[in-house]
Amino acid sequence: MEIQGLDFGVNPKGKIDNIFNDGIGFVEEYDFSTANLNEKSRIHAISAVASICYQNPKAINSESLYNRLLAESKGLPSSSFEFVPVLFKYQWISVYFRKKSDGWIEESNTLKYGEVLWVDNVKYLLTNYRALIYDVENIGLNSNILKHFNTKEECEIIKQHFKVFLFKVDLPTRSQMVRHRISWQELSRRYVSGSRVPFEFYVSEKMKDVKQTLWIPIDNNTETSQEVSTDDLINVCIKHYEQALKQGVKPQDARRIIPQAAYTQIWGAFQPKQLDNYFKLRLDESSQWEIRQTAIAMQELINKEEE
Repeated sequence: MEIQGLDFGVNPKGKIDNIFNDGIGFVEEYDFSTANLNEKSRIHAISAVASICYQNPKAINSESLYNRLLAESKGLPSSSFEFVPVLFKYQWISVYFRKKSDGWIEESNTLKYGEVLWVDNVKYLLTNYRALIYDVENIGLNSNILKHFNTKEECEIIKQHFKVFLFKVDLPTRSQMVRHRISWQELSRRYVSGSRVPFEFYVSEKMKDVKQTLWIPIDNNTETSQEVSTDDLINVCIKHYEQALKQGVKPQDARRIIPQAAYTQIWGAFQPKQLDNYFKLRLDESSQWEIRQTAIAMQELINKEEE
């Protein structure tokens, strides 16, 4: 599923395919710098993130989806709202964060999940839209702050410091990635069944030739043997999953039989320190080969952008 670029919201920038040498995995960079240009751009960005998770291209620019996501998590927005970067001049936003009582500033998600930037000797705070909504709802931040949109000049600053990627990786690689405390949003196999979007699998070179002999009982006194490969075992699990769906089992329950080799798609949004930390840990030769390929691809995309 592809997301078409517009003059606002989200625009694809570059893509590196075949990161695992199997023709499936990829890393794609997107430009979210104008996601807070106006209300229309917010809806486009948030619905674009959600459209991947639900694999529904018709969801892009859907106001009804946007409104549902706005109150998805116990009355607070979906994590897709974290993909709307919001930039403030620090001097301006400090007016909103004058202490009302002890601990008020420490409780702020706007500050907790933001990073300070210095651009041309001007101090800025780069944060996200979900954090602002949280502070309005939970610590009494003035709701007028939600009407703050960024200028095109500020969007250029965001473009240099806020990086968003869409990854297609296997589940164990994803599990390592999400240990990084950044903004993530993943394809939901709770709602997206294998019959609608077929499963794909990453079988590494080390696992391709692994075979074993299974003994299968025919009756109480007789067994037969069968040699099975990694692909054979995956196919058995897929057939069992499909049979479960036919018998009325919901995808959210049937998915538990799917092997860890399955591919998923996941968004990741990085602020500067988060990106530096990801590269520091995942470009290191001690890092597992697959997750290192994600970092190499990300770095290559950023380098191309800066040329």
